[in-house]
Amino acid sequence: MRYMQQSSPVSAHRAGFNPNVHGARGLFAAAIYLFHVVNSGLVTYPLLASPAAQFLQRTTEFGVELFFCISGFVITGTLRRASSPRAFLADRAIRIYPTLWASIFVIIGLGLVTRAHGYEDWTIAGVLFWLPANLLALPGIFHWPIFHPAAWSLSYEMAFYAACAIGWWGIARAGRTALWPMVPLAFVVLALHPRALLFLAGVLVAEGALESRRISWLTNRPILMSAIFLLAWRAIQGLTPVDITRTTLFEWAGDRRLPLAVIALIAATCGFAGVVRGVGPLGRLLRRPVLQYLGTISYSFYLWHPIAMACIKYEMGRSGLTDAVGWNAQLVFFVLALPPSLVAAHISQRVLEHAVGVRLRRRLHHPAPLADRAAPAAGAVEALASPNLGSS
Repeated sequence: MRYMQQSSPVSAHRAGFNPNVHGARGLFAAAIYLFHVVNSGLVTYPLLASPAAQFLQRTTEFGVELFFCISGFVITGTLRRASSPRAFLADRAIRIYPTLWASIFVIIGLGLVTRAHGYEDWTIAGVLFWLPANLLALPGIFHWPIFHPAAWSLSYEMAFYAACAIGWWGIARAGRTALWPMVPLAFVVLALHPRALLFLAGVLVAEGALESRRISWLTNRPILMSAIFLLAWRAIQGLTPVDITRTTLFEWAGDRRLPLAVIALIAATCGFAGVVRGVGPLGRLLRRPVLQYLGTISYSFYLWHPIAMACIKYEMGRSGLTDAVGWNAQLVFFVLALPPSLVAAHISQRVLEHAVGVRLRRRLHHPAPLADRAAPAAGAVEALASPNLGSS
């Protein structure tokens, strides 16, 4: 652990497994779970229901953006290890789709049976019409009907993966000049979907852009930097009359939201650099066994806990328990929904992520280190992940 604390973000990343990043997955997943408890609409204690307390509690919603930091960081190394753009996309599809598809079909079944949670007016024909788009994780980037409420972020993930693969393909055939037409397109996409800016934070950290000692006083304080990001991003949502996913940087440019976004992005990048190095009390927390376990099941937990929570909330209301516990409703909800969420995530990780994933990878391709491949492909990936391109 001491070596990991002292090593640079790039060397730690290339070493393969980074326990600090792995624990961060668990921490961010727990934050999102807490947000769904706070956002459940159930009664809570008056102190926790105050505007100031709600402002702080609802910052946990943006654990999703911090997951984007992890994705930008991890994908930089994944690109180096993949044998081709096609193999890279196949690996990402194997990672994302099996668990997503299983959770979507469970949601559809429960929704059509209970006619709750937005399924009151859905017909079989309507479900079948929008099912392919949802299975491909398109709603999110596209404002289409979405079956799984948490899957909007996977749309961002898949768009990021597709952009990386297209960039790699272009560079391998025409050199770095192939990327220049993509720069204005990338700017427009990021402006239309500001939450995707956090992918850049992870890429910058993976490429060692924050290793300068002149800013170490920022990167050595990941708790403070992460808190500044969460508060600034929450302030942006507070200034926005609709959900933050439906606003753009063009709209933010006319008021305080744009400078807040700059502050938030800088803070998130510096904070994540500290997370990667595992400095201070946060680093020690991230390496604890409970967060390491949550990191292992974090993707499955992210997709299954909303389903478990919806079932528990439905039963609490139907049985009269919600009224019986009064101000304790949110606390009881938290306690009752956690075990089934963890059990579902554990089984899903073992079966869908690991067993099914290993079998599909063996059937489709056998990843090899990029260094073992042809030089043009290696040069393409290094160019795609270079700090200069990431900052342009």
